[in-house]
Amino acid sequence: MNNEGCHKTSINWYPGHMVKAQNEIKASLNLIDIVIEVLDARIPISSSNPLLNELAANKAKIVILNKSDLADVDELKKWIGYFKEKNINCILTNANDNSSRKKILDEINVVGKKLYQNKDSIKKQIYRVLIVGIPNVGKSTIINRLSGKSSVNVGNKPGVTKKKQWIRLKENVDLLDTPGILWPKIDNDDTGIKLAITGNIKLEVLDVEEVAIEGIKLIVKNEKYKNMLKEKYKINESIDDFKPYEILELIGKKRGCLISGGDIDYTKASNILLDDIKNGKIGKMSFDIL
Repeated sequence: MNNEGCHKTSINWYPGHMVKAQNEIKASLNLIDIVIEVLDARIPISSSNPLLNELAANKAKIVILNKSDLADVDELKKWIGYFKEKNINCILTNANDNSSRKKILDEINVVGKKLYQNKDSIKKQIYRVLIVGIPNVGKSTIINRLSGKSSVNVGNKPGVTKKKQWIRLKENVDLLDTPGILWPKIDNDDTGIKLAITGNIKLEVLDVEEVAIEGIKLIVKNEKYKNMLKEKYKINESIDDFKPYEILELIGKKRGCLISGGDIDYTKASNILLDDIKNGKIGKMSFDIL
């Protein structure tokens, strides 16, 4: 561990299947009435695909804030207001939300009816919906819940939906599933770190110690989150003047992450911390703050 601190990890991830997915979306948009984007409720901006606004600028949009049970309740309310001001319908979901299917289908019908209410000569029978989201945000789980079965053809890598497919959700809703897509390069290091600590980028491609250090920096900026961190790891010391690597050392000591000679196993401590952040074990936290 470098006691002077860590530089941020540069993330540049744009595998071939994502290029293909982007092209498929472009080719399919003329068939689509409504675009649904699945976001991580803890990072609604960082988990949004900036290409989507360009690709689907003229389409009606619904936002799903998934993993909402892990987000800071106060920040979540602000984000709901944010999307409302932009006239974007917003739905909250999480892995244990059995009511999400009805909520999403009801919202599709509300938006669909608005689209066709002024077209007297056209009676829309079927609303065609596109659902998109970056890998690991929970898009496939939501689609499976909507369809009532494991309809999504998922590849052998997390977050990889193998091919485009239409799914009939109900008599008047057809959903086009596409692979998850990311942007060509994450130029903002903070965005990359937020995606990593919330589990939207797999840690296998990153330096876990650097990600943990940057995660600590984000947490201690917020007094409430800092206190949650101290309570979780039973840290009695004031950490206001501690450097991030010193806080990671404390966490390692508290969790018994020691190697021969009593030194800290920083990799083990980092993985514990990042798992706790990702799964909300420290507490409900948001990292895109309005």
